[in-house]
Amino acid sequence: MFKPNEEKQLGPRLGISIWFLAAIFFAVMFFVIVNVSNTWNIFTIYATLSWSFGMPIVVVSFLGAVRSRSLKLSSYTGRISNLIVFQIPTIGSPEVLGALYRVVDSILKHAPKNLDNWRVDVVTEEYSRALNEIRDHYSFDSHVNIVVVPKGYETVNNSINKSRAMQYGLEYHIEKGEVDDQIWYFHLDDDASIGPDTVAAIAEHIKYKGEKYYIAQGILAFPHHLSKSIIAKFADSMRPTDDLTRFYFFTSLVKIPLVGLHGENLLVRSDIEAQIGWDNGNRPISDDSCFGLRFSEKFPGKSSFLPAFTYGASPSTVRDMLRQRRRWLVDLTNLGLFGPLPWKYRLIFIYSVLFWSSMVTQNIILVAMILQFFHLITFTLITPPMGVMWAFTFSFWIWFYWNGLHINNSVSENPTPFWKNALLMIPLFFLVIGPLEFIGGAWGILAFVRNDRKFEVISKPS
Repeated sequence: MFKPNEEKQLGPRLGISIWFLAAIFFAVMFFVIVNVSNTWNIFTIYATLSWSFGMPIVVVSFLGAVRSRSLKLSSYTGRISNLIVFQIPTIGSPEVLGALYRVVDSILKHAPKNLDNWRVDVVTEEYSRALNEIRDHYSFDSHVNIVVVPKGYETVNNSINKSRAMQYGLEYHIEKGEVDDQIWYFHLDDDASIGPDTVAAIAEHIKYKGEKYYIAQGILAFPHHLSKSIIAKFADSMRPTDDLTRFYFFTSLVKIPLVGLHGENLLVRSDIEAQIGWDNGNRPISDDSCFGLRFSEKFPGKSSFLPAFTYGASPSTVRDMLRQRRRWLVDLTNLGLFGPLPWKYRLIFIYSVLFWSSMVTQNIILVAMILQFFHLITFTLITPPMGVMWAFTFSFWIWFYWNGLHINNSVSENPTPFWKNALLMIPLFFLVIGPLEFIGGAWGILAFVRNDRKFEVISKPS
């Protein structure tokens, strides 16, 4: 797998192993055979419904995995003259400065290899505590531009938080005349650095696909050397696999990003972004997902996949991880219920929230199975109709996290033997990470009910 500090290794295969899933499935079937029963009761009915609820996600992700197996990281060596604006919104607090500098410095290092005309726009607030420090740090480099959102700035729809900052950044580009079909914006979070593969993929997409596909979404990787918390590190294992399966299915195969987009590793043609905008209203909302749904409505069939990584940092502590999940749940719920889009585009996010909320109850079933295996309980758990389905779904989630764990480990500075992490992943996911994800979701639901609009900043490792 690609290591960001070894530039000669461009072009390795990205796809994830389907045979690995088959091997896990047959191993899990042993537990099904041991525990299967023809007796139906309230528990077996509940178990059937609980594990059936995620099947749409499993099926879509599996289809995406099958089709993405032949993908390789971009190894394009050509150059393009289009203006590329790397846009990084940040709250500009001292807690994020190390990560922000890592991101900007990675662009300064790699962008010149494929791009003739480019700039980094750091979008931050006038009240940012570290604004002057950021300005001073990059005062020597003409490629870095600090865009300051005035305190009194308001959007037409009174957007808040990141949506407000993104809309100001867009209006800034419009005022500068940087909007046409030859100018592109590349969006990054303030903890997501790039590598040579990222810039190569940007140039390759614009050169060969830019006229046909107006956006391209890449893969989010989370190198382990940037993650201080082992729980958060393992929890983020699902994210690169999600990009190569579920997101790939909608963005590349269907070419309609109905599950939204990420706010990083996102390439957008400037005139298209200007038509859609980021003015999402006065509730905390998943602005990148909302942008994806608006794009789906206006430009169906015009999205593509970017065969490249960005390199982000997992939350530094379990508390920060829960705060991050809380914010995600609030934003997704607001999008599903109040997003500025027709209902048919928002239903998938309502389903996602419900599925997230059911995670902990699914894990209870696993615990009960283990207790039965050791004859500590004796009531029926699995009936024949759900046996194979349960085995496949259970196997799928193990495989899902294992693949992402492998990707994140392989892009780390000092990869560890995969089997050591793999053995730890199973009990961690089902007994620790799953319940923590539920807690973060429940916290988010409570915040949504309270109509909490604050934006919490978590520390980001550099």
